[in-house]
Amino acid sequence: MRLSSRQRKILSLLHGGTYLEVKDLAQLLHVDASTIRRDLQGLTAEGLIERRHGGAILRHTTDSHFSHALSNETEHLAVAKAAYRMLKDGDSLTLASGPISTLLALSLLDMQDLTIITNDLNSAMTLSANPTFKVHIPGGELRESPAHTVSGTKAEAFLIEQRTAWSFIEVEGIHPYSGFTISATWQTGITRMLLQAGKRKCVMADSMAFGRRCVGFVSETNSANLIMTDELLNDYELPAFGGRVMRIARDPRDLLA
Repeated sequence: MRLSSRQRKILSLLHGGTYLEVKDLAQLLHVDASTIRRDLQGLTAEGLIERRHGGAILRHTTDSHFSHALSNETEHLAVAKAAYRMLKDGDSLTLASGPISTLLALSLLDMQDLTIITNDLNSAMTLSANPTFKVHIPGGELRESPAHTVSGTKAEAFLIEQRTAWSFIEVEGIHPYSGFTISATWQTGITRMLLQAGKRKCVMADSMAFGRRCVGFVSETNSANLIMTDELLNDYELPAFGGRVMRIARDPRDLLA
């Protein structure tokens, strides 16, 4: 079966274990729910996805990973939409990999004349669907797991020379003493350089990342202008970050069945 461009976008959205319901896919791709259901039927027949709970997830994703993705998808979407609203046509940005970043990439498609530097090949393919975008991928070592991303010294050297209006990275750990951290140690350098390239530096994470420490150090928390997370973050976590945390409420429309 030859996949349509929309089906490829659906696979990109589901990349990394993200669970999405039919209504969310329809909203992100600007089509009706029946169109999405037909696309999902074809992807299911090809063995690429599994249909669950009125939505879909990539195949070969563990049940525990599915449960985590299902419980956090609405929060991830809220953060991605907030990042989208900060941008305007003609902006330039760097974009790292992760489930929130994947949702942000899809949200950007209705904008015009963006210049994007990303090390995530799935996001790059998604963004290339807009002919007004200039999408740049740094050269380097391609890793298949946990995502199709580019890293290494060559990629980092490329980013040293780049300057964008915005940078958006995603992390798994945020701690006042241990800083921003991720579990994929080989991605620490490229993630750090993606953050540093932006004039306005934004870190995205779900609220579960606060207080967590991973093995891969990216940067101190004061290196970011803004830390974007969901509304579930407790008040007692806020003082350590000097007013740079933005808690984003979920859109009530995303909670409707």
